[in-house]
Amino acid sequence: MTPTRAYDVVVVGGGPAGSTAAGFLAQAGRRVLVVEREAFPRFHVGESLLPATLPILDRLGVHKTIAERGFQLKRGATFHDQESGLEHTFYFLRDKPWPSYAYQVPRADFDAILLDHARKLGVDVHQPATVESVAVDADGVTVTAESHGQRDRVRARFLVDASGRAGLLSQKVGSRARIPNLGKVALFAHWRGAWRAPAPDEGNIRIYVFESGWFWWIPLAEDRTSVGCVMHARAAREWRGTRAALYREMIRRCRRVAEGLEGADQVTAVHSEANFSYRNTPVVGNRFVAVGDAIAFVDPIFSGGVHIAMQSGELAARAIDRALADGRLEARRFAAYERRVFRGIGPFVRFIHKYYEPAFLELFLRPKRALGMLDAVLSVLSGGAFLGMRWRTRASLALLFALARVNVWVRRRAGRPVASRLEW
Repeated sequence: MTPTRAYDVVVVGGGPAGSTAAGFLAQAGRRVLVVEREAFPRFHVGESLLPATLPILDRLGVHKTIAERGFQLKRGATFHDQESGLEHTFYFLRDKPWPSYAYQVPRADFDAILLDHARKLGVDVHQPATVESVAVDADGVTVTAESHGQRDRVRARFLVDASGRAGLLSQKVGSRARIPNLGKVALFAHWRGAWRAPAPDEGNIRIYVFESGWFWWIPLAEDRTSVGCVMHARAAREWRGTRAALYREMIRRCRRVAEGLEGADQVTAVHSEANFSYRNTPVVGNRFVAVGDAIAFVDPIFSGGVHIAMQSGELAARAIDRALADGRLEARRFAAYERRVFRGIGPFVRFIHKYYEPAFLELFLRPKRALGMLDAVLSVLSGGAFLGMRWRTRASLALLFALARVNVWVRRRAGRPVASRLEW
């Protein structure tokens, strides 16, 4: 085993959350080590960014590099319900604290750029390296990692759990709770030669809702398209064939997707994620915090994953830097960080649950500008909840949800479906 080396912070995980936290800490002059178990680049789902992510890239100093890579621009999101035929395109608003666009990014490239940028800021990176043990004591944290048969032990004042779905701390000292009714199955692959919308909508993400679940349709640069299906649990349970055959069957059932893929070639294997909506505990503790997917993961229908990862990474870095400066590293020092993270995640979770209700979806696809409701919806879809919502925005969202409850009564009186698809 190599001699123990000392850092201010060890970050377990080099994805967007870990790279962001490490980068901001390095900017603040902290000695940081990232331990990442996988070799980059590597395939990953979650390719659609939100406009509110771009100011984070600016503050991190990596936006220019991202822009120069020629990633597909995204100016909005189109939602379509196969059952009702309703469709609406939401265009990101101008005159906000964030731009009116975002990027569609192959995560293999995007994640590698972020981690390489952290290196340029002075972060040490051990990759690929697997964390074998973590020990927290009154004076610091000891992390032991293995890489190519060599064990390396490091000592730090603080630990950031950015281990994603692996949930390092939740597995070792905490627990994971599945979010009720969001434990779906996702199947996804990349295609070449798929349909593209005419300009300026060619880069917009498209969400197609159908009886068995919903599809994402994410146009990437160089004529690649990420096409994924998030299925209701019932559809997955009833299938007896291979996952590739199930993916093809879901494509057949969703008319817009089937039409859009006519003549296209599938260029990756079918990947899968199951039961992927959860919340981990603890989020904070004495000398540690969790960020990104190590905190929680929710249904990706509003593309919040990378934004939640990077925003929590920045918030964590700011809180850790202040705590290291005054030497107060106990759990209660990070209570404000935890509150702010869940304040940002909360609107996503509420929208996701409501989205599966036919009465809400009907109103969502017929948005009203009256009383600021459309502006409020777009603020959430852009990732703005982390910055806090004005009382007018909160009131507009409350009105929208109230109208959805009224629409439940209207639909029930008319004999139309009202049961949430989350129960399927």
